[in-house]
This record gives sequence, C-alpha cells and structure tokens, in this order.
Amino acid sequence: MKILLVCGSLEPGRDGVGDYSRKLKLEFVKQGHQVFLLALNDRYANTLIENAAHKEISEIRLPASMEARERFIKLHEITETFAPDWLSLQFVGYSFQKRAVVFDLAKQLKRLKINASVHIMFHEIWQGESSDSTLKDKIIGFFQKRSAIAVIKALKPKCISTTNGYYQKSLLKAGINANKIPVFSNMPLGDCTRKRIYGQLPADFRNNSTDYVLASFFGGFHPHGLLEERIRQLSVNVHDQLNKKLIVTHAGKSPAIKEQFAELHEATGVPMYVLGEWPENDIADYLGACDVSLSNHPKVLFEKSGSIAAALYNQCPVIILRDGFANDDQKRDEVEELKYINDIKKFINQDTGFAERYSPQNAAEQYSAMFKSSVKS
Repeated sequence: MKILLVCGSLEPGRDGVGDYSRKLKLEFVKQGHQVFLLALNDRYANTLIENAAHKEISEIRLPASMEARERFIKLHEITETFAPDWLSLQFVGYSFQKRAVVFDLAKQLKRLKINASVHIMFHEIWQGESSDSTLKDKIIGFFQKRSAIAVIKALKPKCISTTNGYYQKSLLKAGINANKIPVFSNMPLGDCTRKRIYGQLPADFRNNSTDYVLASFFGGFHPHGLLEERIRQLSVNVHDQLNKKLIVTHAGKSPAIKEQFAELHEATGVPMYVLGEWPENDIADYLGACDVSLSNHPKVLFEKSGSIAAALYNQCPVIILRDGFANDDQKRDEVEELKYINDIKKFINQDTGFAERYSPQNAAEQYSAMFKSSVKS
C-alpha cells in the first residue's frame, strides 16, 4: 500500500502531530507500506526541504512563507508522481491558520484532483463544545466547525478518525461519523534498570525507596485550582493505605515549572523535584521506574495525550488530578481521576498488560485495517 501522510509541520520536537506522523510513517514502513510524508504549512522551514530515503525523496516540508497556490501545486505534483493509494490528512486547524478557521485550506483542497482514497484524522476539532466554554469560545468554534466541515466536503474522505470518544461524539453531533484511533506514546519503550534521571533524586530517597511512592508529571504542566488539594489528598492516601511517603517529580519541558513546584511544595509539604529536560530514551527509562504518573489533563481527553500514552506504554498507570468538563463513560483501569481511586495499592500494582494498547505499532495496525476495510466497502 502507498500512503501519503499530510500534516502542517514536521520540525522535530516542535510539532506534536509532526512527530506523530514521523513515528506512524516508521511503523507503516515496517508493515511493508511505501510512505511519503508532506508538511503542507511548515512554520519552522525557511525554504523547501526535501529528505531522501533509499535515494528517493520520501519527505518534503513546504514553508508557510511559500505562496499558498505554490504549496498546493506541489501537493498535486506529489499525488501525481507518488500515486498514493491513500492520502491521510493529519488535521489540526491551528497548523494551517492562526485561529484554526481553515476556509482557505478547504478552498485550495477543493481545486485539487486527488486520485487516491482520502482519510482525515482529527487531532483537534473546534472550540465551544464543553460545558465551561465562553461565548467567545462558541463564536470562534462556530467558524472553526464550519471550516472543518468545508474541508471534509472538499476532500470527500472515505473514512474519518479522531483520537478520543469526546471528539467522536462532538463530530457525530455535527453529522460526521468518525472512528477512534487513540494517540500512541510520544516516547520510546524504556528500560527501568537504566537510571540516569532516577540517579538525580536525593540519596535519602534512593537508599530508602521502599518507603516512598514515586510519582511524576511529564511534559507540559497546566496547574488548576484543585491541584494543591489533590496532591495533599494523594499524599494522605499513600500514607494511610500504604504507610509510605509521597514524592512528586517533573521530567521534561514546561515553562515556569520550578516556580510552580516550589509553590506547590510550600502549600502541601510534599517533596517535589524538577528533573529538567532529558533525551527521550532517558525519559522513557524514568517513566518505567516510577510507581505512578500524574496528569492535569482531563480524563475525557486522555486518549489524545502523547504524554499520558508515553507513561502507559512504559507500564506506568496514570492518576488524573483534575475534574472533567464533560460526562465520561469510558472505563480504563490504568487511567483514573484521583477521587475515584479507592485502593491506591491495587491501582499502582495493577497488571501492566495495558501497555501494548499505547504502542505506535498498535495504532499503525488500526490504520492499516481501516484502510483495507474501507477499500473493500
């Protein structure tokens, strides 16, 4: 099968969907597919960038500064020369327009004659769907939704996907049927016996680790009003149910994380350590060594978080420390809001067979099965 993956940007480490597309390409290639990767509006590229594999161009980054007409002519040329069986648009509105109102994208796509089956993956949809949306959110969201529907009408996709059940329901309300393929880990599979990051923790903890529960945040950190209370409650649960002490860490990049952790430590009394940025293999090793991962991501959207998937892929269950903004009927033993965890020991020590669900290989297999079944239908 020949697959053309189209996204906004492909700058490594700067665009989540770009990194996702690269990893997905690698898995498709392992399955024996031919894959071409195209960044259609790359804000990090100053000129057209072409990367070769086996002496053939297999990746092109078109800079956002290039005239739109030229970029879409190039897209047409690629579809003609590569002749894909499937074109998969990895859609995030903000990748193509600063307010995610993408009528121009729809207009340009409508002009193209694409001789391939088309798929759209909605990594993001539109604002204004949640119960706490402001009037401004709803107004902007109205135009975002109209323009996203225009993209669908322009491309006439054979199948549409999204990453989570909440988006799936929102799309259905707009008359759009979508299947679900959750995001996979944005980190590799680590080895918890390698302890470069773990070795940065205080000696008192490392020498007496059985007296502690090691919990860690990873990546973007988004504090909220209930965070202090939830960390205190987790600490109490760990003490009362396990007779242990809680230690909380953060690994990765997040603005102002040192100041935020200092304030949380002062408010809760829980030991908190910022471990900083590390290569992805070291992060993966560390996630596997932690007892539990912590997240401020709403549970109803956990399936779109590469950071949560990274912890789960490395056999580390995730505790959500905030309330949801919408009804959530999904049940996952490995991901739960703190207020619903009655037995912290059982949660931490659960069977880790869930990990494979969050692998890039599993996602690529779901894509391939979808493409094959859509062709037959």
